Parts: sequence; C-alpha cells; structure tokens
Amino acid sequence: MVTREVFWNISPLGELIFYLIALIAVVIFAYGIYSHVRRILQGKRVSFTVRPLLAKLSAAIASIAANRTILRHDAPAGMMHFLIMWGFIVLFIGTVIVTIEYDLFQKILGMEHGFWVGSFFLGYEVILDTLGVLFLIGLIWALIRRYGLRPPQLTWKPLDLALPLWLLFIGITGFLVEGLRLAATAAELGYDPRWSWAGFLVSQWVQTASVGTLRAWHLALWWMHGLLALGWIAYLPYAPKVMHILSAGVNLFFQDMRPRGRLELLDVEGAFERNEVLGFQTLKDLTRKDFLDLASCTECGRCEANCPAHLSGKILSPREIILELRTHANEEFPAFGRPKEHKQIIGYSIKPEEIWACTTCMACVEVCPVFIDPLNKIIELRRNEVMIQDKYPKGFTDVFKGMDGRGNPWDMPASERLAWIKGLDVPIVSALAASNPSPDFEYLFFVGCAASFDPRTQKIARSVVKILQHAQIKFAVLGEEEGCTGDPARRIGHEYIFQILAKQNIEIFNNYNVKKILTICPHCFNTLKNEYPALGGQYEVVHHTQLIEQLLRDGRLQLTQEIPATITYHDSCYLGRYNRIFDAPRAILQKIPGVKLVEMERHRERGMCCGAGGGLMWLEEEPGKRVNELRVQQAQAALDVHLRRPAAGEAVRSRRSLVASACPFCMIMLEDGIKSKNAEFENKDIAELVAEALG
Repeated sequence: MVTREVFWNISPLGELIFYLIALIAVVIFAYGIYSHVRRILQGKRVSFTVRPLLAKLSAAIASIAANRTILRHDAPAGMMHFLIMWGFIVLFIGTVIVTIEYDLFQKILGMEHGFWVGSFFLGYEVILDTLGVLFLIGLIWALIRRYGLRPPQLTWKPLDLALPLWLLFIGITGFLVEGLRLAATAAELGYDPRWSWAGFLVSQWVQTASVGTLRAWHLALWWMHGLLALGWIAYLPYAPKVMHILSAGVNLFFQDMRPRGRLELLDVEGAFERNEVLGFQTLKDLTRKDFLDLASCTECGRCEANCPAHLSGKILSPREIILELRTHANEEFPAFGRPKEHKQIIGYSIKPEEIWACTTCMACVEVCPVFIDPLNKIIELRRNEVMIQDKYPKGFTDVFKGMDGRGNPWDMPASERLAWIKGLDVPIVSALAASNPSPDFEYLFFVGCAASFDPRTQKIARSVVKILQHAQIKFAVLGEEEGCTGDPARRIGHEYIFQILAKQNIEIFNNYNVKKILTICPHCFNTLKNEYPALGGQYEVVHHTQLIEQLLRDGRLQLTQEIPATITYHDSCYLGRYNRIFDAPRAILQKIPGVKLVEMERHRERGMCCGAGGGLMWLEEEPGKRVNELRVQQAQAALDVHLRRPAAGEAVRSRRSLVASACPFCMIMLEDGIKSKNAEFENKDIAELVAEALG
C-alpha cells in the first residue's frame, strides 16, 4: 500500500528520507515480533509431529481463506471480516509487487520494466482497485457495526476506534494519490486509465485543476499515505487487538488436531514424587501454544456471547480469561527489559470464581475464529487448585469422597447399581462369565452413574433395554462391577481420581474381553471413546442415539405407534460439540410418526449447555443465574412459536409439547428447570420416545 504510485513526483532526497523512515518502521516492527516470539518461547514445548503437518497446513489455509468459523456462526460479521482481510492481503501483495518492480528491476537492474507491463499490469490495476474498494467497504461496515449498532459482545475503547480509522485513511489516501497521478499524467499515459477504475473516478473529480496543483496535492498526499502505512506497520506488533493479523494464521497451523474431548494425560504420581507443579500455577507452566493463543485473541467477544455461564449472569467470560492472562504475560515478560518475578495466576490475574463457573461446554472453543482454547486453560487452572492448592468449592468434597470411596459421585453403594433393572430380564456379565469363560454378548451396555442411581434417568436405561431386546441385540451390563468413568473428577480437576477409576474400568473390560461399549451418557461416551485410549483402553464406543439410528436405517426397528407431539431437541455439549453427533438424534425424531421437529435458536454447534458439565451438576447455582432455567426458556420460546393452532371448524387434536434430550445429566437439569419455571412441556430422552413409538 505504501509505494503503490512508485516514486513519481518524489525528489531523490525525499526518496532517501522515505527509505530511512521505512527502515526505522521495519526495525520497530521486527523488535515487536521478536518480543512476541521471546515471550512465546518462555512456554513449555508442545509435541508437534511431522505426520499431521499437511493436515494442519491445509486446515489453517482453508480456515483463513474462507473465514470459515466466523461465517458459520455470524454471517454478516464474517462477510465484513472477509472484505477487510482479503482487501488487506491483496493490497499488501500489490505493494510488494510495486516494490520489486521499482527497486529490483528499475533501480538495481536498470530495466525500464520488469513484469509490470501489458496484461499483467492491467489486471493488477483492476484487481487492486476492486479489492481496495471492498477493503474500504469492509472498514466502514466495521465502524458502523461496532460504534453504531454496538453488539453487546463488542467492547468500546477509544483506541479501538483509532485502529480502523487509521486503516480507512490509508485506503482513502491511496485512492486519492492514484487519482491525482492519473489526472496529472493523463496526456502521457500509455494505457486506458479506466483499468484503474476507482482511481479513474477520483481523477474525474479533480481533473479541472492545473497540472502544477495536481502534482503538489499528489506529493503531499503521497507522503501522508506513506507515513500512515509505515506507522501502521511499525505499530502492528504492539497493538494486541490487531496482532492477530500476524499470529492468527500461525495459531491455526498449530491447533490441536486430536479429538476435542481428550484432555492431556498427566503423570500425577511422578509429579508428586518429583515435587513438580500440576496444571497452571504461574505463567511458566503455560505452553508455547498457550502464549500463542494470548497473542492471537482478536477480542471479538464471540466466546463471551456464547458462554452459558456469562449469559446466565455469572462472573466468567472466556474472553476475559484470555485477556487477563495476556495482561499478566505482558507484565511478567515486557517488551523492554528482563522478565519479572512470577506471580500465582489465581488470585492475581484471575479470580477463583471465574474458573469454577465454567461448565466445560466448549462453546467458546467452537466459535473462536482463530482456534483459541480458553477451556484448556480453565481446566489446567482447576487442576492446580485441586491437586496442588487443595482449594475448590465445598460441594465437590462429597463428589471426590464418593468417587474415591464408592466409585461414583453420588456416593451410593455398588449394590444399588442394579436397582433400575427390577422387572427386566437384563443379562449381567459376571453371571454369563460364570457359565462361559467367553461371555456371549455384542455390546457391553455401560449404564453410567446417573441412570443407575437417579430415579428419573433410570427410565432411559429401561427404554434402551426394551429397544435392544426388540432389535434382538445381545448385550450385558456390569452391574455392581461398573464404576464411574472418572469424567466428573477429571473436568473438576482431580486427574488422580480419574486415572484410578479409568484403570479399574479398563482392567474389568479387558477381563471380559469387551470389544464394543454402548453408552447413554455423552460424558461416559466421550471419556471411554477419546480418553481411555491414552491409558490403553481401546474399544468401539457407541452412543445410544447412534445405534438406534443405525437400527432404524437397517429396518431392525419399526416405529408404528404415533406420537402427536411438537418436539425441540436439546444438543448435549459432550455429544454435539465434543463429538459432532448432531444428525443421528434428529434423524430418529423425524422417523417417529406424528412428530414435528422444531429447532431452538441455539442448536447444533451453537446449542446451549444445560449447566451440568464440569462438575457443576453437584453445585447449587445462585437463583436468577441458573443455566438450566435459561435453556428451558429457550426451549419454551421455540415450542411456543411452532404450536399448531386448529383452523376454524377444525376439530381440536391433542398435541404434546416436548423437549427431547440424549443425556442423563441434561435430563436432570432440564427437569429441574421445567419445574422451577413452570414450563408447559415435558422432557423425554430419545430412547424413551423410541420405546414408546415401538408400541
């Protein structure tokens, strides 16, 4: 953008001064980049193998080029950013081309032209003018959106206004300089100036002025344009909000491509023996990828706007977690001077209440356009608070006691795990193994703690049994031998208890030669599928909605009983965002006779958490700040819009209003929310609806 008009009308002395200023700008820019790199390298190394290199590169390029994440979750903002980004990139490339043409071909090689002639030159002019205009449109759109429309997730700071205006002035002065040059040299141009169509329009506006006046205006505006652009380049690494121009692509390249639901396995016992820190205590515990996350944040607020804790009025904001850590990092690793003493993160830059409000729903990770992971940082902070500081909400004391002592967070005796099968013919693995060393079953039905002990969710397990028996699928349950997968302990931050429970379950599975596991709980599903492999537990894990959908497609289930109901489906976070299972539950509901499926405003990838994740099932929320009540209101709104009203003279036909779910935790939370809000609909698991539709 700087030398778009080359040095036409500039004196040799002016040219020299410009080069000196440019050199100073580049040095300032380079030092800023060096400061960021130095700070990032303070973090711990992260594993990066050659194997996924091409996958990482292609994913990064595709996401950047298409603005995929922004467009998917906020199409207007995505289009605005698309115009600004591609306008900026093309104008920058155009500046590089002009610089090469002038400095290499003309100044060094003494050639009249390099490649800046003929059709290449004409195409260059059209493309740059077109993208330059779109760049200006995008910037004006951004200013109107932020300072006119003011979406609630966007913050307002005076400096925030200066940055887009700065770019806007660079673009405007660039077109004015082009138009003045075209008007002043109209008689000697060797090409049709209309190829530079935007500049040509400007030239028509000023063409009545004398050549001398045009040259004077051109010179003044050229210097203004150049100094604005060089100033922007120098300032870029020091402006946190726009640093993502440089760091976002790198962050996308280094994004974690492992399954989303897998946390890093810690050597807890080894850390205790070596007196090492677990989790994040100070900034020295962060990884290089974490520091890169901090440098890449655009402060767009999408994470905050989708965080259920924040939406329900709690102190947590994923954006503030990142910004607080970034401010902390800037203090301890300043751009100028030596690193300072490390302070403990919790209590200095982040309040304990912030990390304990998180439901681990991953909404913040889902919507971030540059793949920042606030959730991972919250989990690591929790790990340190629980295992090193021994600080956590009192409500978790009984949860840890129950999981460590009785193998379940409800602290119920193992003898109660089979209470739900009363009246059912359910095979138990130990009984099968007593008569046959190789028990004959296809699926181990892993019931989970909620469906074992909670009276309401026990009905889900009973419905699944009915479906399995109807489809003649061989299955068995562990009964008293079943233990919690450890998911609540791990998400709360107690990695040690998680690993104990996981190893116990894996040993039992392997003793019975388990190959396939069927779950009804997405938390169990995610842990068994994505996290047990790191401990040696390799199994084919299926959620009940996946199996039911497959049985319906294969014709092994026939839904004959009509259920006249309007149903909205609630996406479980651990089934949806964590494991991308969105279609199977909806396909099942659409095959139930009489069902009309409607969607809540927040659904699929943007579905809102029920409030139970991250151990919050066992914490009491403040009145007026309950996530489950907010979700129930959203369900009620969707059902109210689609309630069928009979036409005049038409007989009134009873239709039920339902919210369908596919998670015992969600079932418990939604049932509680329905009661507290006196909502006018029922809550059913998809398995219950299918069992009912079987007749």
